[in-house]
Amino acid sequence: MDVAQILDGLDPDQRRVAETLGEPLGVIAGAGTGKTRTITHRLAYAVLAGAIDPRATLACTFTTAAAAEVRTRLEAMGVRGVQSRTFHSAALRQAQYFWPQAYGSALPRVEDRREPLVAQACTRVGLAATPAEVAEVAAEISWTKQTNVLPEDYIGLARTDRRTLLHVTSDSVADAIVAYEEAKQAACVIDLDDLLLCTVALLATQPDVAKQVRATYRHFVFDEFQDVSPVEWRLVELWTGGRRDVCVVGDPAQTIHTFAGARSQYLESFAAGRPGAGELVLTTNYRSTTPVLEAAAAVGRSPRRLQSARGAGPAVELVPARDALDEAVATARWLKDRHADGVAWGDLAVLFRTHAGVESIRQILADEGVPFGRLGVGLGTLHGAKGREWEGVTLGGLHDGTVPSPLARSAAQLAEERRLLYVGLTRARTFLRLTWPVTAGGRPARPSRFLAGLGAT
Repeated sequence: MDVAQILDGLDPDQRRVAETLGEPLGVIAGAGTGKTRTITHRLAYAVLAGAIDPRATLACTFTTAAAAEVRTRLEAMGVRGVQSRTFHSAALRQAQYFWPQAYGSALPRVEDRREPLVAQACTRVGLAATPAEVAEVAAEISWTKQTNVLPEDYIGLARTDRRTLLHVTSDSVADAIVAYEEAKQAACVIDLDDLLLCTVALLATQPDVAKQVRATYRHFVFDEFQDVSPVEWRLVELWTGGRRDVCVVGDPAQTIHTFAGARSQYLESFAAGRPGAGELVLTTNYRSTTPVLEAAAAVGRSPRRLQSARGAGPAVELVPARDALDEAVATARWLKDRHADGVAWGDLAVLFRTHAGVESIRQILADEGVPFGRLGVGLGTLHGAKGREWEGVTLGGLHDGTVPSPLARSAAQLAEERRLLYVGLTRARTFLRLTWPVTAGGRPARPSRFLAGLGAT
């Protein structure tokens, strides 16, 4: 594929992103605006035009699937050699190579399953180590590392940050963090968050290491930048080392991991913080119909409205149900109707706020003969749906007390819950259905307050 062909098919905004090379660039890419297509075409155009060396280029994202997708698309355009990796993969490669040079010993083994060690730490400090307690403590451990919070500072900062814990107290978490670090030391392992910290330490304290890394990589693209944490931001600064050819891409309206340390301001202020940097915005949505985008805008309250390239489509359905059972049965029938209309089972999805909601509908789908899982309808949470899309999506359990989560109490936490629902809505291409029970747990329930803009009362 030649250079001219690379730019064919890009819209004017996407083309500007592809052609803006050699200077810092922040790209605000709304849902369904062709973000992956744009950044892969940008990389391919730069390589084939001779503007960058693919072997000196690092493209970073947050999942192995996304990194593999970038590699696949580049190879289809005849471009090979670009290092497309997750943050953790890139950090691991560098830490394993440079740690022995800097400290005279191999990097400790990286333990990617922290739950057993967290459970051990919980038991040591007197917690029951139930799955719920272990999960909550593990999440807090990750937050402290992603935001550079020391164990001794945890209690005060957790209260300041209004971190709501359901199963454990902040005092217990602080004790468990210390016990967890001791358990890791005894096992001679580090976890995935430590891996980022180790790489930051290498680059920040070993000038020779930083020099070698910056000599290796001279061109950078960072995807999903709205989800970058303080530690990842520091890693970006150390990797780039003031280089100009840095492009960051993301969507503040889809920031749904602030509880884990993500801070969208790194994306939103990227251009303002660098002399000569530019910012471009993608607002043409190629995924969803106009009704879907209008519903998402009413729910998400994003300052940037997306315009559908697909135009009109069926109206968004708002469907109250008598109770959770009635809701599940009606959902199964809706899925069967869409399948009868010609939509493949695998192009339909049922999304809930929690794993409990997902589990609650599995038996009903089985009873109604609706296949689900790897070969059927997609069953997952709103968080897990990020980055995916389906022809038809039904969102269930949308009542106050579930959406937003009862743990979301501050204005910032409620705003994140709103963005999470926005992400769920923008997964749909054509058919979108929103449901809620009018009774939950034997008590009257109201539709989520976030649906008020759609007329749900």
